[in-house]
Amino acid sequence: MAVTFSQEPAELAVVCVAGDELSIALTVGPTNARVNLTGYTLEAKVFTPVFANPSGEMADGAYTVGAIAATFAVGAVNLSQGQVAISLTETQTAALSPAVGYRWYFRAQDATGYTLTWLSGSFTARIP
Repeated sequence: MAVTFSQEPAELAVVCVAGDELSIALTVGPTNARVNLTGYTLEAKVFTPVFANPSGEMADGAYTVGAIAATFAVGAVNLSQGQVAISLTETQTAALSPAVGYRWYFRAQDATGYTLTWLSGSFTARIP
């Protein structure tokens, strides 16, 4: 019997209007087991995925994080209860192209350098 271990971030697709402000309230962990984020370094970024294919064989390729398109401001709401707010300004979203299939992530790094990505997903900036 095969056993599988998977440590993947939760998937959250984000759609915004280019040129609008964007703010997202996040809570890490289930209601009965919030993650205490006190002491963690938190970051959230929008990036362009890049398909890396060193062998030229389609089966050998994989997507990696390419150029960072925008960096969210991360604000503490209640860190001991896993609550933060991430935001992009009007200028940041205006710089995102509706023609690009971006992705984004939210991750935390503890004092020892251990990094865990909590959320990721597609990110679309559309025209009004």
